[in-house]
Amino acid sequence: MAHDDTNPVTESHALGERAMAELRGPFTAWLEENVEVDEEVGPEAVVEALTVGAGGLLTLRPGAVLTRLTPEDVDVLVTRVIPALVEDSGTPEPEEMAEDLAAIWWQLLTFLGETGRWQGSAGDLETCLVLVAGEPPEIAEVLAAAAEDVDADEEDDAVLASFPVRAAQAVLAHVGEGIAVPDDAELSADDVTAVLASFEHRIPSTVDADGEPTELEDVPWLRQVVLLMIALDLLDGEDETFLAPGPEAEGWLAREPEPRELRRHLVGRFVLDDPETLDEGFSISDAVLPTILASAVTGHPFDDAALDELVDSAAGLGPAAGVAVEELRARLSDLGVLGLLSASAPWTLARGFWPAVAAAAESHEEDDVLGDLFGDGEPHWLQGVMGQLGVGDDQMQQIRNILGGR
Repeated sequence: MAHDDTNPVTESHALGERAMAELRGPFTAWLEENVEVDEEVGPEAVVEALTVGAGGLLTLRPGAVLTRLTPEDVDVLVTRVIPALVEDSGTPEPEEMAEDLAAIWWQLLTFLGETGRWQGSAGDLETCLVLVAGEPPEIAEVLAAAAEDVDADEEDDAVLASFPVRAAQAVLAHVGEGIAVPDDAELSADDVTAVLASFEHRIPSTVDADGEPTELEDVPWLRQVVLLMIALDLLDGEDETFLAPGPEAEGWLAREPEPRELRRHLVGRFVLDDPETLDEGFSISDAVLPTILASAVTGHPFDDAALDELVDSAAGLGPAAGVAVEELRARLSDLGVLGLLSASAPWTLARGFWPAVAAAAESHEEDDVLGDLFGDGEPHWLQGVMGQLGVGDDQMQQIRNILGGR
C-alpha cells in the first residue's frame, strides 16, 4: 500500500471547524479559567491552532473524533500533523513550536476529561495524554519536585509522629544498651512480644494460636523496621548474636538536617518496600506504589476505578494480574491502617511525608531494586495463582523453568 504523502496542513480548514464547532466555546471558557495563556497569543489563537490541527488530523484519519481519540489518532497527530504545521510556519524555533502545539492538545484532552466530555475509555485518555506530553518525567523527579514545597517543620511534625519512627523508638527502648539475639533472627520471640506489648498502636496479636511468643518473621512490618534500622545504623547488628544501638541512634530525633535525612529514609523505605519480599522476589507493590504516590502528590490520586482499570490493562497477564492488583490493594490498606496513607480510596499521602517518599524513590532508582521481572526469585503471588488454577507441582516447575525463575 502506497504511503499517503498528503500534507495535512494544506487540506480544507472546514474539517477542523466542524470538529471544533461544539467545543470551541466551552474550551475557550475553560482556558480562560484554568490556563495562563500568553496575552500576546490569547485563547482565540489557541483554539485556532487546534482547529487547523484537527483539520489536518481528520484529513489523514477521517474516522477520528476529538472526544474519543485513539492512541493511533494521537500518534498521527504527533508524528505527522504537528511536524507539518511547524514546517509550514517557517518558524526559526521549530522545537519550541512543536512543544507548544503538543501542549495545546494536552490541554484539550485535559479539558475533555475534566468536564466529562471525553467519550472514549479512561485508558485511552491516559495514553493519549502521555503521547502528546512526550517523554514523561521520572517518578523520582515528580516526587522530588513536590517535596520541595514542604517546609522542614511540616515534614518533622508528620514524620516524628509516624508509625515507623514510633516503632523504631520502641525497638531502641527495648534494646537499651544491647541485648542477646538468636544467630538466625534479628530479635528473639520474647523480644518481639516485649516490643509489641510496649507499642501503643493497633498491631497484630503478639502470640500465636498456642499462646507462644510470635517470631519476628510473623510480624513483617516489625522485621522491616528492624532491618531498616540496621541498614541506617540506628542499630548495630554486626555481631549476629548481639544487637545494640548504632552510631546514628544518638540525636536521631532532632529537628536538624542530618537526623531529618535519616528519618526520611526510614519512613520512605518503609512505605515503598514490600515487607513480604524483603529477602527476594518480585512485588507488585514495589513496582506500582511509586506511581500511585506520584499521582497522589500531583493531585490525581488513584481510586478503586483506577486500580480496576489497571487490572483491565494487564488482562494479557491472565489471572495473575487480578491477584497481583488485589495484593497491591491490600498493601494500600495496610499503609492506611498505619496512618501513612489515607484510610481508603482515593489514596492520598500527607504532605509531610512527601520528602521521605521522594528520598526513598531516588534511592530505589539508584539501586535498581526491581531488576528484571523476577529479580532474585519468582513473584510471591505466583504460587497462589497457580494453586487457584489447580496447577500441580510438576507443572509449576515447568513454568518456573520457562520463566527463568529456577
